[in-house]
Amino acid sequence: MENKKTKGIIIGAQGMLGQALTEVFFGEKYETLLWDREQIDVTNGEMVAKMIKREEPRLVINAVGHNAVDKIEEYDVTFELARKVNGEGPLSLALACKKIDAILVHFVSDYVFDGEKGEYVETDLPHPISRYGETKLLGEQNVMNNCEKYYLIRISKLFGPPAISEGAKKSFFETMLTLAKTTPSLKVVDAEFSCFTYSNDLADAVKKLWEEKFPFGIYHLVNEGPETWCTALKKVFAIAGVENVDIIPVSSDAFPRPAKRATSTVLMNTKFPKLRNWEDAAREWMGK
Repeated sequence: MENKKTKGIIIGAQGMLGQALTEVFFGEKYETLLWDREQIDVTNGEMVAKMIKREEPRLVINAVGHNAVDKIEEYDVTFELARKVNGEGPLSLALACKKIDAILVHFVSDYVFDGEKGEYVETDLPHPISRYGETKLLGEQNVMNNCEKYYLIRISKLFGPPAISEGAKKSFFETMLTLAKTTPSLKVVDAEFSCFTYSNDLADAVKKLWEEKFPFGIYHLVNEGPETWCTALKKVFAIAGVENVDIIPVSSDAFPRPAKRATSTVLMNTKFPKLRNWEDAAREWMGK
């Protein structure tokens, strides 16, 4: 008898992370539906409930997020949208998954922490210092309080092959490598210590969580090797062979931004096999 494929849904399939997830959740073992904003509005609870019930997947992966950090801080209308996408959307998905006994994977952020502790394990209590962080914490809480079968995955500083969705935010590395083609010097914040996360490694880890039946709960899945923006960029430029650009370290005060940033939010992975060093991942990403 032919083995039945596992049915899964990836929401936000055209984003950077969504595309990486698509790569690993396609194949002989999976029947994967790829949904983006054209197919589903996660802020519409009635639509979410109806579509999840109709498809009856075993696994739902939510890679949707509103991450315009400073606009969320500055504009009430953007904050309200972020609350709906980052906070209320996960609630609707959690309720829908619980009804059909499906497993929900949802991604959150190091922005749920205030930076006072510096390094954070999975059990540390969140305390966001920005509106964006508040919306991500709301999503965390809504998932934990409304379904039992979930993987809440905290990540930071995502990079990888670019998204194909319209208006998607570019990764820091991608933006800086583009600027390096035309700019002789770059001022880069030598602060905001945390870990970078390679989208392809993250997708592989999610698959391992699911296939090897790790216990449900919160996971910190980031590549090893904490860095500031500045120290990381120097290493990326070295890997890429960029030699004609002067990187000037500056404090966070050099770039005043509406949203407050934490000094250090290093996510410590204590529950899952550690991901490789981010520099090795960056070499793969750049084909070096």
